[in-house]
Parts: sequence; structure tokens; C-alpha cells
Amino acid sequence: MNQIMFFVGGLALAVGLVACGGSNSDNPEVVEIPATAEDVKNNYVVMAHQAYSDSLLTATSLQEAVDIFIETPTEDNLALAKAAYKAARAPYQQSEIMRWDTAITLGNNLDDDGGLSSVDDWEGQVNAWPLDENHIVGLVEGDLAITKTLLVAQNGAQANEANVTTGVHAVEFMLWGEDTNRTGAGSGERPASAYANDGTCADDYCQRRAEYLKAAIDLLVDDLTEMLAEWTPEASNTAGTLAYNFLNSDEGLDYILGSIRAMATDELASARMSAGITLGDPEEDHDCFSDLSHISIYHNFQGVRNAFYGRYNGVSGVNVSGAGLADLVKEKDMDLFITVDTALNSIEEKMAQILDAGERTDSNVRFDQIIGQDDSGVERQTAEAAINELILLDSVLIDVRELLSLVDVVVDGGGDGD
Repeated sequence: MNQIMFFVGGLALAVGLVACGGSNSDNPEVVEIPATAEDVKNNYVVMAHQAYSDSLLTATSLQEAVDIFIETPTEDNLALAKAAYKAARAPYQQSEIMRWDTAITLGNNLDDDGGLSSVDDWEGQVNAWPLDENHIVGLVEGDLAITKTLLVAQNGAQANEANVTTGVHAVEFMLWGEDTNRTGAGSGERPASAYANDGTCADDYCQRRAEYLKAAIDLLVDDLTEMLAEWTPEASNTAGTLAYNFLNSDEGLDYILGSIRAMATDELASARMSAGITLGDPEEDHDCFSDLSHISIYHNFQGVRNAFYGRYNGVSGVNVSGAGLADLVKEKDMDLFITVDTALNSIEEKMAQILDAGERTDSNVRFDQIIGQDDSGVERQTAEAAINELILLDSVLIDVRELLSLVDVVVDGGGDGD
């Protein structure tokens, strides 16, 4: 198997390349060495690095597609930009499991050297949601020069979390526009002509829309570049970085498990799935302009699985597989591992059905349509079953916490979903 080496905390970890066959796992001469907490932490940094690397790679592809569209605003080029947005959601949503890190970063003054203070603090500029599109429209139709600096200054303006002006959802809104279909089929329908640069603009704002979209995607790439630098092999051995802080935290494993619980229960089961279904409100739909919430929800759950099993399947040709919390649980209580594994696989089956429903070529059902279904809707029943199982998962994860003698860390987050 072809491998690349990743050095974390002085240890060399092998990262396998996708599409490379062969493994030593069936070799009877190989002696399995029990995983340690340090093994889990080292592998987690490797996964973080690859997830952010893939996120930057796909965001850069989106940036290139946006540049082409702005230069030549045709429907075909708009479709290519939208496809690039969709591709970028898969790796980023898997990285979002890392957001709840204030328990191990707060008070450590990691930004004293100009770096980032925490993933959570950074995330609010990158993936904050929901947003009030009227705030963005006001800036586009205003007279202030549209720059990255303006977008940052206006993000959360007037202490209003809905005044989101930056990040992936701002890019999403600029590409799709408002979805007026509510719980019916169809996403936002902003035409390419809204960016016309040949003198045929139907209003006075085509150029300013282009400036806004350009500033938003350029800022997103800048932000992801900054985050990736926090998880490189060099960062792992450099005080003041997020990777170094995590590796040297006594509560690193506690944070991993706390993040799994927060994503599974507070975010997926509550804010991102149950809220919309319970209220019947498409405004609670995660990617509400593009109707791509099935992509986001599915990959958020992959982040949960990644953190537990110690695996990450990359989009760039690189997979990561190493020690995870699952290994520590196996060594102490195989029955509990089987319980967690069974629960995660059952939820995965339902999440895959939600993903497949949204991706069907014929008669697809997106998450906003699930929100509009009555109790007899097949997709709604699947979503509700997934929600219930995510909630039940929490009690099992508490058993994991007790088994591994971990503490119940505070995992409040201020970014996406709040």
C-alpha cells in the first residue's frame, strides 16, 4: 500500500492513498499493539489536517468556478459554480465536528502570536447559519465599497447573529438567491443575468453582486488557508497552534467525545433536523437556498463516525485510518463497543437514505420537502427515526465517557447552528 508519512508530536503516522490495494491486516505475523490515548490524539490531528486540506482544496475549486462565472456570467458557468459549492460541503461538514473546542482552548491565549484562538471562534466567520438575506441585499444595494474588510465588519452587525455576511452560506445565497418554494420542490432561482456585465443588467446591482460574491469566496479561501496552517505537521510541534494545544491538552479525548455528543444530539438531532420537522419551517433548513441540506446533514454525521472510529475518507485521494476512541472502548469493553457500533451503523443507514432521497435523479425529495411532509411520508419517517436514534445514542456515549474515565466537558459553540 502506498503511503505518505505525517509526523505528529515526533511520531510518524502512515496515511494511506485511496485506490491503493493491499494491507498487512491479515498477516498472522503482525502483532496488534493496543491503542493508547496518545495514538488517538495523534491520529485525530492527522484527520483534522486532511479534512481541512480537502476543505481548502474544494473551496479553491469553488473560487476558480466563481471567477469564471463572474467573468462570463452564463447559466452554464453558474451551474458549474453551484456544482463546486456542492462538492465543497462534503469535506467541510466533516471537519465541523472539531468546532466545540473552547473547553481546551479558552484561557490559553492561543491568539497572542497572531494565530487563531479556537476553532469555534473562527467558525462563526466561515459557516455561520442561519443568515438574514435582507442584510446582504442591503449591502449590495448600498453605497459602501464591497470588500472582504466590509464583510467581516458587517458579520453579526448590531449584535444580531442573523446578520451573517461571510462564509459558505453567504456564497450559497449569492449563487442561488432566496428559495421561495418553501417546502415545495425547487431551490433558489437567481439567474445568471443577475450578474450581467455586458450592459444588459436588469437593475443597478449586477456589478455589486459580483463584487460581493468575489469578496465572500476570497475571504472563505483565506480563512480555510489560515485554519489548515494550524494542523500541519509543523504546527503539531509549534506552541500556540491549535494542533499543539490539542496534543498537549489533558482533556483531548474528553473534547473528542464531547464534540461527538454535541454534533449528534444538539446539532443534528435538534437544530439541523428536528427543528425544521417539528416547526414545519423551511427557514430551519440548513442549506436553505440551495436545498443541499441532505449533503450537509449526511456529512456532519460522517464527522461523528470519523471522530469515533479514527477514520476519514478524503475527497482528494487520501484516506486516513488510525487509532480512535473505538479502539480504546474495544480494549476495555467489547460489548459496549458493539452497542455503539450497532447504533452508529443503524443511524448511518437512515442518513444514507436521506442522502439518496435528495440525490435521486427522478422524483428526488430534499430536506425542505421532508419538512413539509405529513407523518405518513416515507422520508419523514426515516428522518424522525434517525433523530430518535441520535437522541438515544447520547446515553450510550455517556457510558463510553464513564468507561474511559473522561470528564463531561463544556461544548458550547457560537458558530453554525446557533
